[in-house]
Amino acid sequence: MGLVGTIERRMREAQYRAATTAKVGWFSTFYVMGRHIVGPLTKPGEVPKPSKTPAPSLATMRAAFGQLFDDEWADIDRGVYRMPREFRERPDPFRSLSNARDYLREARAVAKRAHTPGGGVEVRERTSDDLPNYYRQNFHFQSDGWLSERSAKVYDTQVEVLFTGSADAMRRRALPFIAEEIRRLVREGRAESDIHFADVACGTGRLLSDVVDNFPDLSISAVDLSEPYLGEARRAAEGARNARFIGAPAEKLPFADGSVDILTTVYLFHELPPKVRREVAAEIARVLKPGGLYVHLDSVQYGDTSMDALLEGFPAAFHEPYYDSYCKEQLAELFGEAGLEPDGQRVGFLSKASAFRKR
Repeated sequence: MGLVGTIERRMREAQYRAATTAKVGWFSTFYVMGRHIVGPLTKPGEVPKPSKTPAPSLATMRAAFGQLFDDEWADIDRGVYRMPREFRERPDPFRSLSNARDYLREARAVAKRAHTPGGGVEVRERTSDDLPNYYRQNFHFQSDGWLSERSAKVYDTQVEVLFTGSADAMRRRALPFIAEEIRRLVREGRAESDIHFADVACGTGRLLSDVVDNFPDLSISAVDLSEPYLGEARRAAEGARNARFIGAPAEKLPFADGSVDILTTVYLFHELPPKVRREVAAEIARVLKPGGLYVHLDSVQYGDTSMDALLEGFPAAFHEPYYDSYCKEQLAELFGEAGLEPDGQRVGFLSKASAFRKR
């Protein structure tokens, strides 16, 4: 690499580091404000349960947090994927302030619900008789669960605040698996537009937007049970040239057998009851082509890092009724029973991307 190339590379890295530092600083500020609003993680008069494992040191957490961004920069630098769009475009201060206002307003509602008996399992007005019961819960104590535009608009800010600006970077730990698979298929003679990519339980489309930014010609199917969240995903993936958005449950996917090349789920399985996880795993295997790739992005599990104490306290503090069982789930066995074999893994702070290939 010549002098000009070296200077350009250093400038790009400086751009990335400055953008991530600003993002982390912004969301860390609202994390502190949100914690002040929500208050103690235990209910009044309740004694916190002792952790089975020692709490990680601040140095350990900082190291893992920093490694996430170091790993992402290494992938960008190697050309695995583009500099994320959020760091290439000038931020909209008015939108950021509006999102922050909505987050703080929602934090007050979350605080009230978190300290109210049954506040995480209230049943909202049914918008469809086809919604499974587990889906009607207020995961994270958020207003309306997944079933309103208000919930869809505030969700991304909630998650970024919770993880102090690292949520998108954690999701993108799945992107190298996806990018490498697409390029492999193209080298074998497939046109990008002929590759069927399905993002199941796509939510607001945060990972989907990064996939579209790098591979706009893919044939994309985005699936979710929430119409408001699908609406946000449509906006996030506006650069896609061949995308469809489908309201359907992950346990009954609207695809023919062996019709999908690459399938992803993001933060889905820790919000599924154990029985439903197996139904979804079987559906993923059913719709994948032989040799097709499934990329599973979700929380780290017990034993993946030295931060198990954080995982132990998460279910009660944030109303995640199936989270503890997920952290104990043996993914190789879960997906192996469905006919999927492990094909790589990447840990990024508190998330883990695991690749599986259909036999």
